[in-house]
Amino acid sequence: MSRRRLALALAFPLLGAAVGGCAREELLHGLDERQASEVLVALDERGVVAAKAREDGTEERWRVEVDRGEAARAHRILAGRDLPRARPPGVAEVFGKGSMVPTPTEEHALLLHALSGELARSVEAVEGVLAARVHLGLREPDPLRPSERAAPRASVLVKCRASACAAIRALEPGLRAMIAGAVEGLEPGAVALVVTEATDSPPPLPPPRAPRTGLLAGLALLAALAATALALPAVRARLRREAP
Repeated sequence: MSRRRLALALAFPLLGAAVGGCAREELLHGLDERQASEVLVALDERGVVAAKAREDGTEERWRVEVDRGEAARAHRILAGRDLPRARPPGVAEVFGKGSMVPTPTEEHALLLHALSGELARSVEAVEGVLAARVHLGLREPDPLRPSERAAPRASVLVKCRASACAAIRALEPGLRAMIAGAVEGLEPGAVALVVTEATDSPPPLPPPRAPRTGLLAGLALLAALAATALALPAVRARLRREAP
């Protein structure tokens, strides 16, 4: 086999492997931007390279892609972190699905559900908060006995990153005031707030792996092998001359 044919024979398998290693696979779709960002952060913490992109035909939905060989590992990581998390429904989501003529009881329940979702979103916007639940205790007003309406109460559960829990606990008075300020008649002292460390905090990172061979690395390896193949005849000839 000539040196040129030998170089080509080495080139095509390596070039195919290098190009194939760049193939991407869709991991998730239909996410909002916050969900997609949370997924990217979780995968990056475990050493999986991922990218997000807007889905075709929409500006509000996103998809997440990873290298094809990393898809199974990425799914396992996200399952362990309970991601992507569903966002609490807000006013638009709750009242957009109501019946044509809701009863007063249905309207009151929908209002509580929507208001709880909006407040949970506000709490989740605090840096370090992974998830929040807000439960409001507001009795439906009795038109026959308006003066006997019970005082409103609320309970809030906040799950935070281990490194951020101390800072979030320092914000408890402000969080109580924010919840109380959104509900008529609710006093900050009637807001029960629990801040707890999330159990799905990422485990320690594994030992660093050798970097994946990309297109440029594959081409560099190809060039080195081709150069070696071209130099082999000269090396053999020199060895023959130097042999006793």
